Amino acid sequence: MEDQKKQVSLEGKGEELETRQRILAAASQLMAQKGFKGATTRKISELAGVNEVTIFRHFTNKKGIVVELLSEMLDVRKPLENSLQGDFGQLREMLIDYGRTYYQLMVDRKELIMISLMECDNYPEVCKLFSNLPLSAIELLDIKLKGFQEQGHLPLSLNTWSVSAMFISTFFHAFMAKYRLHIEFDLKVTEEELFVETTDIMLGGILNRT
Repeated sequence: MEDQKKQVSLEGKGEELETRQRILAAASQLMAQKGFKGATTRKISELAGVNEVTIFRHFTNKKGIVVELLSEMLDVRKPLENSLQGDFGQLREMLIDYGRTYYQLMVDRKELIMISLMECDNYPEVCKLFSNLPLSAIELLDIKLKGFQEQGHLPLSLNTWSVSAMFISTFFHAFMAKYRLHIEFDLKVTEEELFVETTDIMLGGILNRT
């Protein structure tokens, strides 16, 4: 009898999780099409196949959906950490891959990123979540470079945070130029060339530092 109760409880939790994910998926689709304002709880409930009461039970209100959705979508630490595995001898390849990974993570999320930029004034929480995207990338690279600095591979006078911020800013601005301003920079330089040349310029500045 006890085992049957546990099974029913687990099935109930599974159904609740599946419902929650359906709501988030519907919200993501509608926000990409209509923005935050156009993605009403009524339309989200219709697309997710649930009633509005279910949405309020899971998320309280639309802001709760927005915050959770963006928290999931803008959490990029794991893939970025994975691309920073290696020793100092692999630094160039590691940095190229890191720039490529960060840029592609933004491309994969471009619809929500653009909507977030437009809605920052209306949703202060969105601005904070969005800022975690570049800040997480800077922080992780800074930690990696500091590790090499402590091992004696990089000069102690090097401000690793500044270097990390400049590196990440290059790809952030390239992304914004292409997807926000619609500047076709890749007619002059391909994305892969951007990753390689940005890395080489940064390494040249670091390794030639006295």
